[in-house]
Parts: sequence; structure tokens; C-alpha cells
Amino acid sequence: MNSSNNRLVAAILLAGFGLSFYWFFPTHSPDLMATWLAGQFLTAGQPDQVYPAVTDTFLMYPPSEWRDFMAREYQYEGAIYPFIYPPIWAKLGQFIAEVNFWRVAAVALMVNCILLIATPYLAYRATRSQLNPAIFMGLAIFILLSTHIGTIALNQNQPQILVSFLLVLSVERIRANASIVAGLALAIAAAIKIYPAIFALFWLFGHQRRAFWSFLLFGTALGLTSLIWADWPLHRAFFDQISLISDTVLVTAISFNVDAAIAQLFFTDDLIWVAGLEPPTASVPDPGWYNIARPALWRMVSNGIFIAVFALIIRAFSRTTPDIQTATLWPLALILMALLSPISWVYYYIPAACFAPVLIDRLGAKLGTLYLTLCFGPIFRPILRLYRFDMQDQMRANLDLEGIPPYHYQLIGVAAFLVLATGFAYAAWRSHFGVKPPA
Repeated sequence: MNSSNNRLVAAILLAGFGLSFYWFFPTHSPDLMATWLAGQFLTAGQPDQVYPAVTDTFLMYPPSEWRDFMAREYQYEGAIYPFIYPPIWAKLGQFIAEVNFWRVAAVALMVNCILLIATPYLAYRATRSQLNPAIFMGLAIFILLSTHIGTIALNQNQPQILVSFLLVLSVERIRANASIVAGLALAIAAAIKIYPAIFALFWLFGHQRRAFWSFLLFGTALGLTSLIWADWPLHRAFFDQISLISDTVLVTAISFNVDAAIAQLFFTDDLIWVAGLEPPTASVPDPGWYNIARPALWRMVSNGIFIAVFALIIRAFSRTTPDIQTATLWPLALILMALLSPISWVYYYIPAACFAPVLIDRLGAKLGTLYLTLCFGPIFRPILRLYRFDMQDQMRANLDLEGIPPYHYQLIGVAAFLVLATGFAYAAWRSHFGVKPPA
């Protein structure tokens, strides 16, 4: 990048950070609150209040005493989500347990704004896109902040922002031949959300063994640290929650995954309404969501499709160049991971949004722009009023209308990212066979 581009990129990144922080400060941060509360109750000698009670399906309710604590200590009655991360993070939460939560949330928001805005920069470096860097990063930041992909993540201070940053960092570092750092970044991401561990297989079968062994070494060290530091009972409670989650499909407006779409299209009569514990508001008069237990056959078919899809991507990964791997197969895998997981949310697509501009130089300006428009246009925040009734006033009533799903927005989101996945798959095919994009 020349000096003028450097200044423009710096201005874009700084503007993105400033806008993000100004827009979401202060934030109630229910996702961050879960880690802070887990640390609170662990410090208080109540490990039974770290994870929620085991129920027939995953209800997304917090432990029983959390709401009373927040109402008593902070006069807070809003949304509170459960802690479903490995125990090591509850132990780390103890270090901030004595700090006023709203101060913790403010600092976390600042950090998350930096991480979110820095992720497109890493994606640009990883893909070595031919686009002007200011256009690439400006477009990615615009997508993040004009859709729920970035805005909900910031509003909730979601740990997925850090996970996304680490995932893209691992891709960028492996492209820069910094295998040890790449493995460390992926290991930390897996220690937060578990699912990133599958991406280490890309390195194992893609002739990047040093990165794989780095991941394995750091991942094992983090796992043993968690087990020794937090003891087995907390880990058993954590694994119970993971098992419960894998057997449950949550259907919300922002559950952008195939299982949730199947649930509302074909199992409408079996959906169970789970009332939210927070009080109603003008924008959400009836807070809550739906869930459904996945029958054994559904789980088997879904898991089989997941394994087959990732086996194909791993096979393609092992037979192509680092350039194609980074610019097309990694984004494709990150999208499909979110689409094929039983519980995933719109902010799981942060890496996809950051990599998305590379389609313009891989497919040409017209076709690349078309793919971006077809994916992100339907979830552009200003047009959501076209189907807002599905997310609010008629959420429950729609179940009584045959053939009308409770969340049109959820179906639109799934379709949008299937389109984007198709774009990256097509870009990978073209690149592999040397088909150059039009000038």
C-alpha cells in the first residue's frame, strides 16, 4: 500500500471504531454478563450456579439465582443468557468479579470494537486481494455495521467477536508462514467456542503440519489448564450443556442455520415456545423463542451431511494452492460451519463478512457485486421493516397459520448465506481451473 492508501485505510479503520463505540455505548452486554456472573458465583463458592440446570432441551435460561442477583445489585431486569463456555473462562471471570459490571462492559466494548474493525484488515492481508485496500476494508466494515452481523455482536459484547478475530488471524498467520502463532490463535478460539477445532484438520490434511501440531500443543495445554484449575465437576456440567445443545434446535429470528429453517418449515407443530424471562418492551412485546429436540434420525442425517461436506472441503483443501485455500475455501468452510450447526447466530458470519469483498476480484466486479448484493442486501438493516412483523408482533401467532413460518427473517438469512457459500465455491472452482475473472 502506498502512503495515501495507508492514510485512507487508517481513516476508515478509525472511523469504523469511533462509529461502533459511539453507537453501542453504553451496552447492557448480556453475553458478556454471563461470563462475569459465572465468575461472581464461582468466587462466592456456588459452582452449582455457573451452568444452568440440565433440562429436556436447551432452554437458554440462566442459572436460577442470576436474575435475583442482578436485580438486587444492579437494578437490572433485562436479558440474561446462560454461561456455556469451558470452565477456564469462568475461572478467568473471577479476576473481574469484583469490578462493577458496567465498567467491565465499557472496556469490553472498546476492545470488541477494535477487534471487529481489525478483522477485515486481517482478511485483506490473508487473501492478498487485488482490490484497493480502502475499498476492501470499507466494504467489509459497511457490511458488518449495516447488518445484524456486527451490530448484535457489539450490542451483546459477544465473545464471538474475539473468536472471529482469532479465526481470521489464524488464516492470515498461516499465509504469512507464521505457523506457531496460527496454531495458538486457533487453539484459543477453540478454547472459547469448541467448534473452531475442526479447522485444524485443514492443516493436517493440507500439508501444514507445523500449524496443526502447534494447535494440538497449545490446545492440549489450555485443556489441561482448565481441567486442573477448574476441577472435573464443572467440566462435567459443561459437557452436559454441550450435549444438550447438540440435541436441540433453537428457532429465533437470528438463528441463521439450516436446522432452524428445517424446524420451522417442516416441524411447525412440534415447536415449543420458550418465554423469555425479561419484561416485555415496546419493540419486543412478547420476548422468547422456539426450540425443538432433534430426533435421533434428524441428528444422524444432519451430522452425516456435516461430515460429508467438510470431508469434501478438506479434500479440496489438500489439492489446491495456499492462495485458493485462503481466499475461497477458508471463507466457504467458515460459512458452512455456521449454516450446518444446530445452534448458531447471525454474528457467526463475522468472518464471512470480512472475507466477502474478495469475491469482487475473484469473480469480477459485476458477478462479485451481484453475489454480495444477493447475500447482504436482504439482511440490510434499513429494509428489515418489510418483514419486521414476523420478528415481533406475530411471532407466536404465525404458528397458527398453516404454511407461514414464525420467522421469515431467519429463512431469508439462511438463503442469503447459502448464496454467499455458492459464490465462494464457484470462486474456488474458477481459481482451481485457471478461469480468470473479467477485466
